[in-house]
Amino acid sequence: MISRILEEVDKLTKKYKTRDPFEIAKELNIDIIYHDLGNLKGYYYYQSRMKYIVINKNISEDLKPVICAHELGHDRLHLHFAKNFAIREFGLFDMSSKPEREANIFAAELLIDEPRFLELVLAGHTYSDIASELCIPLHLVKNKMDILKIKNNRIPFNFK
Repeated sequence: MISRILEEVDKLTKKYKTRDPFEIAKELNIDIIYHDLGNLKGYYYYQSRMKYIVINKNISEDLKPVICAHELGHDRLHLHFAKNFAIREFGLFDMSSKPEREANIFAAELLIDEPRFLELVLAGHTYSDIASELCIPLHLVKNKMDILKIKNNRIPFNFK
C-alpha cells in the first residue's frame, strides 16, 4: 500500500506542480471549509458528488496545511469510507487504524520535500530540529524517515 500512496503523491505533485495541499484540493474540486469544531481538528466527507475538507478554524496556522494534506490523503485513498460517513480526526496522528496511518504517510510524503529533508538529515539535525525547521509535526518527520528507508535512500545510520 505504501507504494500506492507514494505513486499517488508523485502523480499529484507532477500534475499540479505543487506540494501545497490547498492548491491541490482546489484543483481536485474539493471545497475547504473552516468551522469551530471544538476538539476535532478536521474531517473529510463526500456527499452528493461533492467533496469537502473541513478544518477547525481555531487550530494554529502551521497545522492547517497538515490537516488539509491528511484529509486530502483520505480523499485519494479512502473515498469509499467517506461515501458512508465523514472521516473525523480527533487525534490527527492516530496510528491505530490503517486508514489513519495511510493518511499520515500521504501527508508526510506530500508536505516534506525530499531534497530539503535529506539536506537537514545530512547536516546532523534531529527529528525535533527538522520538525521545527519545516513547521511539521514530529510524527510526520518520523513517517518521512520511514518512507525514505523504504525507498532505499541512504540515511545516516545513527539518525534520531
